[in-house]
Amino acid sequence: MRQSTTGVKKIAKNTGVVYLRMVLLIIIAFYTSRILLKTLGIVDFGVYSVVGSISSTFIAIKSLFSESVQRFLNVSKGKNPDDYSEQISIFNISLIIHLVLVVVFVLIVETIGLWLLQNKLDIPTGRYEAACFVFHMTVLATSISILSIPYDAVIVANEKMGFYATISVFDALLRLCFVFVLPIIGIDYLLSYSFLLVFIPATTLLIQLLYVRRFSECKYNLRFNKVLFKEIFTLSGWNFFGNISFSLIHEGINLFLNIFGGVVMNTARAIAYQVKAVTSQLTANTMLAVRPSIIQRSSSLEKKEFYETIITLSRISFFLMLVPTATLIVYTPQLLDIWLGTVPEKATLFTRIVLIGIVFRSLHDPLNIMYMSLGKIKRMMIVESLVMLCFLAIVYSVLKMKAPIWSPFVVLSVMELVIIMLISFNARCELEFPFNKYLRRVIYPMILMMIVSSIILYSLGCFLKADSMFLTILGAILSAIIEICICFIFMEEKEQNLLKRLIKSKND
Repeated sequence: MRQSTTGVKKIAKNTGVVYLRMVLLIIIAFYTSRILLKTLGIVDFGVYSVVGSISSTFIAIKSLFSESVQRFLNVSKGKNPDDYSEQISIFNISLIIHLVLVVVFVLIVETIGLWLLQNKLDIPTGRYEAACFVFHMTVLATSISILSIPYDAVIVANEKMGFYATISVFDALLRLCFVFVLPIIGIDYLLSYSFLLVFIPATTLLIQLLYVRRFSECKYNLRFNKVLFKEIFTLSGWNFFGNISFSLIHEGINLFLNIFGGVVMNTARAIAYQVKAVTSQLTANTMLAVRPSIIQRSSSLEKKEFYETIITLSRISFFLMLVPTATLIVYTPQLLDIWLGTVPEKATLFTRIVLIGIVFRSLHDPLNIMYMSLGKIKRMMIVESLVMLCFLAIVYSVLKMKAPIWSPFVVLSVMELVIIMLISFNARCELEFPFNKYLRRVIYPMILMMIVSSIILYSLGCFLKADSMFLTILGAILSAIIEICICFIFMEEKEQNLLKRLIKSKND
């Protein structure tokens, strides 16, 4: 019992730290976007969005890339906590693997990316050379970010969430500072900003190199363990493949928006994805806090208990995502107006549809933890990647048939639900996961809650007309309170007890 209480306290502490990080990042990110849009203008902001989005996407899913290394470190710590020889091997092999991934990434992206710039993208007259420069700087910044992934994995595996939060906030503040110095530099703002952004991952990597020296597993060693290399490379390779597919469909849609709608649509999409990135932090931070503990304990838990944990995590993840997204969807126009002042065309509509998609996406992380803990991600990644590529073709087809410019985001939302259903069903076939129980306790309640929430919040929006800042904030607060009440009603007793224990442990 004491060990259980200690575990809950540790999770509560880590969750508290990453949530404080989230709040600070939200404030900084929103303010940065507002100033950057005003400084660059809608056109250059759109150019940066479509050309420089490779970097932002890779950085956004950076934690996903580090999962493979983190998984091996946590499993090793769980089996032999005092034997560092295997952990040292894992760390060194991960460095080699990610160096290879950088080379492959640069070769593929520089080849395909330049072809797209020259032949497909709609770049405003006189901005082609600037777009090329932004592209090369983006590739460089992303390459440095990939090299820092093993160090990220070590920090999270050791549950040093305080440092992890600090370095993230430092990065965000540095990005904000760069926006403010653009007028001082006086050179083309787009070129200057893309050049300065290379220093963010470079600075982060340098700080990480100095920090990780305190960990016993972070010792450079030339010994090569072939068996371990094969295991890590296989898991990392499939994880990389899946994440590349994720990046491909989202950036592919960004390119399609440029081709069929121009850079203004890229600006609107960038705003929607900014809201998406911030909102997604709710579930991402929770998973980040609990993942090391779950992976470390996965080998000692019975299958029934382990799967029960995954189902509970899925429900909690959905609850956490539904509260902010439902509120944001109702008051999107007013909140974007408060945030940006001048709202780009279609930004409101894009944002609303994207938020629906990430509600479905909230169920993905717990399933991903399950596959990663058991080291069985090959079939999951193949299924997921094939679905994404098929839906990317569908997006292109519907736009080619002159469907509304917002239709790709509807297709994406449907895709997220299809992926959840397929990978959970695949888990039933491959891992003996209780799929029927998952449907009964996760999917069906999720659909019911979304219907109930839609009816209640739509009625609230009709009753409380948000035609002033005060009424908008009041309506948003009331919406959030209503959603919390709905979630609490749908919570199972053990989830309510867990929530109470987490709150109590934070106050101890």
